[in-house]
Amino acid sequence: MSGRDHLDIHPSATPLAAALRALPEAAPMPDLWPDLAKALAERKRPHWRRYAIPLGAAAALAIALLVPKLVPHERVPAPIAWTPVTTNATADELAALHDRSRTLERWIAAVSARAPQDGRDLMAAVEVEDLIGLVDVQLGGANGDADALPLWRQRVALLEDLAAIRGNGVALAANGADGEAVPASLNLLN
Repeated sequence: MSGRDHLDIHPSATPLAAALRALPEAAPMPDLWPDLAKALAERKRPHWRRYAIPLGAAAALAIALLVPKLVPHERVPAPIAWTPVTTNATADELAALHDRSRTLERWIAAVSARAPQDGRDLMAAVEVEDLIGLVDVQLGGANGDADALPLWRQRVALLEDLAAIRGNGVALAANGADGEAVPASLNLLN
């Protein structure tokens, strides 16, 4: 007799086999397909909430972009330029400020080309030059001499500050590190 034909049953496996045979037969699982088909059918129906928020956002964006182009803008008439009467004193002060500005600009251009500057003076000079540019832009929009007069005063004051900054480098170059005295030929500020 070969070992293949005979099933070896161990003495410890006999109670286990008996216990397994004693179990009731398992009932087959109920069919799950009807429940799954019902759940899939419910998902196929569009939920209005799923589409309402994105559609609302798209509509709001479209309205925000298209309405300003479709609605005609009302033209507000430009205010009538009111030109105040300039007095001789205002005109004389403006002429003096123009002359002072030209003198300072020439002096700064002459000094800037040959004067050494340290880093702090260069940074200060750039800031003052930016302020002068801002005042120049405001002067371009001034309505009359009365509006331009305070701007010209501010421009000349800024040019004097810039000249003092540039003159500091000239004084250092002319007198060495102490820089106490400024040559009379460079003292055009006053």
